[in-house]
Amino acid sequence: MTGDRAQNGAGTPGLPPRTTTSRRLVLATAALAPLLAGTGTAWAHDDGCRRTTDPCHGRRGLIHPVNTRETDWQGVIDVLQHRGRMGGEQVYRMGFLRHDLRVKSYGHSLIPSLGVGSFISFVRYEDGRTMLMGDMAVTEDEMQHVIDVLDEHGLGQTAIHKHLLSHEPAVWWMHVHGLHHDELVLARGLRKALDVTGTPPATGLPESADVDLDTSSIDEALGTKGGTEGEIYKVTFARRETIVDHDRVLPRMTGATTAISFQPIGGGRAIVNGDFVITGEEMQHVIRALRQGGIDIVSIHSHMLFEEPRLFFLHFWGVDDGVRLARGLRAAVDCTNVSPAGSSE
Repeated sequence: MTGDRAQNGAGTPGLPPRTTTSRRLVLATAALAPLLAGTGTAWAHDDGCRRTTDPCHGRRGLIHPVNTRETDWQGVIDVLQHRGRMGGEQVYRMGFLRHDLRVKSYGHSLIPSLGVGSFISFVRYEDGRTMLMGDMAVTEDEMQHVIDVLDEHGLGQTAIHKHLLSHEPAVWWMHVHGLHHDELVLARGLRKALDVTGTPPATGLPESADVDLDTSSIDEALGTKGGTEGEIYKVTFARRETIVDHDRVLPRMTGATTAISFQPIGGGRAIVNGDFVITGEEMQHVIRALRQGGIDIVSIHSHMLFEEPRLFFLHFWGVDDGVRLARGLRAAVDCTNVSPAGSSE
């Protein structure tokens, strides 16, 4: 201790110990903190956890979502000029399909409801804050502008990646997150970001159409019943664990689902595209099951920053008989700790 102080200048005439200087620096910094805090962007993500190096991992008490009705989201509907739908009793979902894009992958034209669009969820919590979570489909030319606009309006990015392999035009999926006492602040930020893309005005929920697939056999193979969104047949599974983002419990169908979409291409054949939500321990088992089922691996990445348990998302692609694909997907589903979306497990 004595040696350290001597090296820091202690005992030298006219030179105060460094400990005194450090103490003065701390006091000066503390005095400036209120002024510094007033500079820069007023982030929509106003949770105090954002400014700590330990973003609520100390668990000061989990914050739970509250039940809402569609009428509770009328302000968001008005700002975004679009009506979505309730996903259970706690989540309001909206989709903004990229009908302006003609995306092709391996020679196949993709229907936007296969996943080419922005899909956003709003959740209200018991402390009065609202969380925005979802992803936006943006072209490479749009991407940097969208990032700047989101940042300007206090919305953060939690991931940027592709959901498809070879495809034109180049589309990226940008995962976004925000938290605020006023859901209209979140909605306005999202509106500004959508406005700098070619996303056309929303036309409401896609009307269900007859799907040229043996959906009964697909349901049997996957062990649950799916549903039709436009011309796409979708089957969804959710993690059984309680998922926490920062200190907030995510509703069962928010942020942690395995989503499987079938696009019919004639003669009972289909494109399958979507993603599995998996833990690190499940990863290789899922990869092996998909490859044995003739399904390609597109990408593996995270969608969130502070989730517990830690989750990864594995995107896939396949073209084959729809029922055969469903059987291969079922083998992969069975490697994960999920249950059908409609289940309360």
